[in-house]
Amino acid sequence: MKDWVLKYQTLIKGEFTSKVPHTEEDLSFWQDQLFYCFLFYCFPVSMIAVIPGVFMAIKDGYSIIAIVDLSCLFGLILVTFISRVTLRKRKLAIICIFYVLAIFLINSLGYIGPGIFYLFGITILIALILPVNYACWSILANFLILAIFACIIELKLFNSALNQEYTIGAWIAFGSNLIFLSIVFVALIHQIFKRLQLTINNKTLLHERYKNIFDSNPLPMWLFDAETLKFLDVNAAAVRHYGYTRNEFLLMTIADIRSISDVSEVKDIVKANCISGQYYTGNFQHIKKNGDRIDVKIESNLMEFDNRPARLVVATDITDQLKSVRDILSAQLKVIDSESNLRAIFENAVEGFVLLDRKGDIKTFNSKAKAYIKFNKILAEFENGKSIFEFVEQSRYEYFRELLDKAYVGEVIEYDRKYRASDRSAFWIHYTITPVYEQGVVNGCCITGRDITSGRIYLQKIEEQNRTLREISWMQSHVVRAPVARIIGLSAILHNDPDDKDIKVIANYLNQSAEELDEVIKNITEKISPEPHG
Repeated sequence: MKDWVLKYQTLIKGEFTSKVPHTEEDLSFWQDQLFYCFLFYCFPVSMIAVIPGVFMAIKDGYSIIAIVDLSCLFGLILVTFISRVTLRKRKLAIICIFYVLAIFLINSLGYIGPGIFYLFGITILIALILPVNYACWSILANFLILAIFACIIELKLFNSALNQEYTIGAWIAFGSNLIFLSIVFVALIHQIFKRLQLTINNKTLLHERYKNIFDSNPLPMWLFDAETLKFLDVNAAAVRHYGYTRNEFLLMTIADIRSISDVSEVKDIVKANCISGQYYTGNFQHIKKNGDRIDVKIESNLMEFDNRPARLVVATDITDQLKSVRDILSAQLKVIDSESNLRAIFENAVEGFVLLDRKGDIKTFNSKAKAYIKFNKILAEFENGKSIFEFVEQSRYEYFRELLDKAYVGEVIEYDRKYRASDRSAFWIHYTITPVYEQGVVNGCCITGRDITSGRIYLQKIEEQNRTLREISWMQSHVVRAPVARIIGLSAILHNDPDDKDIKVIANYLNQSAEELDEVIKNITEKISPEPHG
């Protein structure tokens, strides 16, 4: 039985929909829908009236009534199933059929017959399936029909059944009530349709606003079925950003723009949100048509679309933003690593460091600062934020202030200072005060202190050795050389005696040795001291 009903419905709907303009914004669309429903139910339900009516008419000898009933039923069938007839003509044909039936039944059966009901029902049907002015014309037509029947009653024409049942007064009273009811119901139906049209207009306006917001939104947006995950609508930004056409989107599901590993998670999230109905936001990775992977922030909310649960989604591409965050984190890690390396170098340097700001307050210092930077006989731990002058002895305050002022104008100051340890041993610290620049402007200075005691001792030893060598050189040039000079003189005297050959030979050897010794002393003296000696 169900299959037969579906076939019948398909037949009526198939013939009907080709004649109906498919736009819900127009009130006539809904009037056409009502006429469709009328056609769908009228033919099978009419059997309730036709079969017993025809049977009783034949039984009681009213053959003409049976013929008219069957003719009207045949006309109804033709109007319902012949698709060549336009929808407006079919409406007018139905109205004409029922008017013929109503007039005939009123004339044949009088007041007690169904003709009066048909006459009233025709006006209501016209008000439902046609514009209200047609219903007004129908009321006027009813008035004329009732007036004609009044004349028939008054003049006793056509041997009408009304002649025996009504007087002119009773018929006028009956007819005026019928017209009254027709006007009231038509007015009510008109108000209902007027409010319906207003509702349709408001709905259309809201829909247009939604479409404008949806389509003109610069962010990708789409609507998808929360059960099948199919795309129901996408805006232009989504088409531009993802590379798919709108028709391609509508053939896809949201799983098609995700990696396979994310699909199960997405389905679970959508299912949970359908139950909770809550607003959802989260970060995911999507795949464009060209295969590019992008990071997006998803914001979605549950709504109803065509009586089905759907979710409206806004997708914000945060790929560049996350890349910037990762770059910043990487840079921060590098800075931290660099700072760690600098701190390690700073702490393990052989010098003591104290960094000051422009006011002379301590910004930072290393562990060697206390040992190698001494401004006071009393050892004190440096503290960040304290003034360096708190660690300078009073007698050197002004002198130290002058040194800092020179550094603050860009001068580099270096000096050595000697100290005494607790065991009275001496040690030396070499100080350097260097200006610190920021964007080309001196905004502080750095004081470094380095222990140069070993270097000082080494220099002292070298100076002592130099003094010893100078003494040796003096002795060679003055003390040793004098006897050599005397030997050379004696050799010359011996050499002047020509009579003794042996003495002459001895004098020659003695003179040669003295000259060689004198030459050696000269060389040693020249190497020890570049100054000439006589």
